[in-house]
Amino acid sequence: MASKNQSIEHITWIDAIFIGLYQAIAIFPGISRSGSTITGGMARGLSRPAAARFAFLMSMPIMLAAGLLAVKDLIGLPDLGSLLPVFIPGFITSAVTGYLAIRWLLGYLVRHSLAVFSIYCTALALLVLIVNFIR
Repeated sequence: MASKNQSIEHITWIDAIFIGLYQAIAIFPGISRSGSTITGGMARGLSRPAAARFAFLMSMPIMLAAGLLAVKDLIGLPDLGSLLPVFIPGFITSAVTGYLAIRWLLGYLVRHSLAVFSIYCTALALLVLIVNFIR
């Protein structure tokens, strides 16, 4: 699949639905949401970097919705003012770390395949299944 070179600008709504179905596979244990979404994008002919960018774009609406729900819960806290000095540095740190992680991953995908990542996901899924059956 990595030999495809379609860019994000050429994605159709059918491609987006197909990739979204791949994203839904991440409901199962050991399946990475971004990994399955990138795989779906590559299956539709996107290059690895374009598939990764689209996967991160697809995560934004749900992340924003989750953030809004969290803000609603935070506003309801009686001592919010005393917690802000703790929350603000944490928010800034997570934003910077998230940006750097995404930037690193996009650069990695330009030069490397997803083979190691797929082996990791498979091993983790097997481990989860084994632990589940032992219990």
